[in-house]
Amino acid sequence: MAFSQTLGAGDYFTLAVVKLAALVIAAASGFRGGRIFPAVFIGAALGLMLHAHVEAVPAAITVSCAILGLVLVVTRDGWLSLFMAAVVVPDTNLLPLLCIVMLPAWLLLAGKPLLAANRHEP
Repeated sequence: MAFSQTLGAGDYFTLAVVKLAALVIAAASGFRGGRIFPAVFIGAALGLMLHAHVEAVPAAITVSCAILGLVLVVTRDGWLSLFMAAVVVPDTNLLPLLCIVMLPAWLLLAGKPLLAANRHEP
C-alpha cells in the first residue's frame, strides 16, 4: 500500500466515483466490453477508501469484501465473485470470511434481474 500514506478516504472515494461514472458513460455509449473488471477496479478503490477511513480493519479484508460485493451485484454469480475476491487478495485465510460475507448478499440478490438496460426500438 504505497499510496496509503498519501491518499485519504476522500481521495479514494473520488477515484471510485470517477471509475463508476466512466463505467456508466461507457455502457450508455454502447461499449460492448464487459462490466466485471471495471467492477473489480471500483471495488478495489472502495475497499481502499474503507481501509483509509477505518485503519483498524486490514486492507486485505476491506478490498476483498468490496470486490466481492460489487462483482456479486453486477454478475449475480457467487462463484465468480468469490473467485475474483480471492484472486485479487491472495490470502487463503480470508476464504471462510468471504464465504460468510457472500451468503446473505447472494440470498438477497438471487432471482433479481441483471444490471442491464434494454433498448426499445421505436
